Amino acid sequence: MGPDGSPRWAHVTSEVLAPWWLAAVMPVLVSTLTTTPAWRGALSGLLVTVLCAVVPVAVVLAGVRRGRYASLHVPRREDRPPLLAMVAGLTALTAVLLVLLDGATSSLVFLGLMAACAVVGVVVSRSWKISLHAMVVAASAVVLVGLVPPTAPALLAVPLVAAARVRLGVHTLAQVVVGAAVGVVLAAGSLALS
Repeated sequence: MGPDGSPRWAHVTSEVLAPWWLAAVMPVLVSTLTTTPAWRGALSGLLVTVLCAVVPVAVVLAGVRRGRYASLHVPRREDRPPLLAMVAGLTALTAVLLVLLDGATSSLVFLGLMAACAVVGVVVSRSWKISLHAMVVAASAVVLVGLVPPTAPALLAVPLVAAARVRLGVHTLAQVVVGAAVGVVLAAGSLALS
């Protein structure tokens, strides 16, 4: 059991498959697996990781230390839109850099997906607490499987994260279902445009 009485598996799942970890790992993984030579994909993915994951997490951690945010999960709905807007801006900057540097196509696909998730998060979070965890894990899994089909077991992460977020009491069933559904639609759109 966690400190709040919730099951440990839910805490671990929620932390390990959090949006910021997926934003850090997935661009490098997807680009390395889908680009020849692999080092070119890894470098493109690393650029996405640094600008779209490391920088935002550093900003949130600084906010947590100053008391602006309760935790790295940014649980208050009203705190999310400015952070997601920052992610959207960093995503646009990263896209420009990838194009100028002739980055991996799969990095651009994943970057477009990140931008779409950020925009939807900004819009929806103004009035409702959609599960960003469910949205990002579903989007990541669908893009990964769409680009690298043997990774299909990654789809099992979606119900696991959804169950964890509901079990922790941070989201309702509707919030995780809608989050996952939006992630799937955004991922399908990104794949169709690639």
